[in-house]
Amino acid sequence: MKVIKLLGAASVVSTLLVAQASAHGDVGQEGGRCIMRIGPYLMNFTGYQPQTKGQETFCDDIPDAGRTIIVLDVEQKSGGAADDPVNYNDLRAMDIDFRVLKNVGQARDEDNMEQNTEVYIGKKKYPLGTLHFEHDFKNHGKFIGLLSATDDHGRVFVSRFPFSVGEAFNQTLLTFAVAGAAAIAGIGGYFFYSRRKAGKA
Repeated sequence: MKVIKLLGAASVVSTLLVAQASAHGDVGQEGGRCIMRIGPYLMNFTGYQPQTKGQETFCDDIPDAGRTIIVLDVEQKSGGAADDPVNYNDLRAMDIDFRVLKNVGQARDEDNMEQNTEVYIGKKKYPLGTLHFEHDFKNHGKFIGLLSATDDHGRVFVSRFPFSVGEAFNQTLLTFAVAGAAAIAGIGGYFFYSRRKAGKA
């Protein structure tokens, strides 16, 4: 019974760590693509760092500090616009603004928003359905991306996605190290318990 509990605990720890490492809000991999969700709408997310990574692309976490390009493309027929054109607008017709906040542990995104803003792109329509964002991140760290879309009815749809710059590898390494340690502890407990049981037999 003890060994089962120990192995179960190790499994839970590993699962929680991996889940925490992969939690990136409204941006993530879906069906082999990187998708951003904005309410009922979808955009394809593609990130580049041509000066350091060439044509390699990334989803959510940014590999290094430096010049970064993010391209967002509206997903066709997302949000029910085609089925209900009266109540839903296409993202191409909405006012969209984009903000990146420094994640300093603030309780709410609105807390000291201007002070924590790394970059802001004001409201604008993108009739071609493509938003091109470029910024030079000077330092490694944790950030929060906020994209807001306002339709003709005054409704605001928000996509919120925490991400890191230059820390993805360290986070992944730490996650697997701790998960591996938990698994080893579970296996070690199993053999220790088995030997004790065999010695008493």
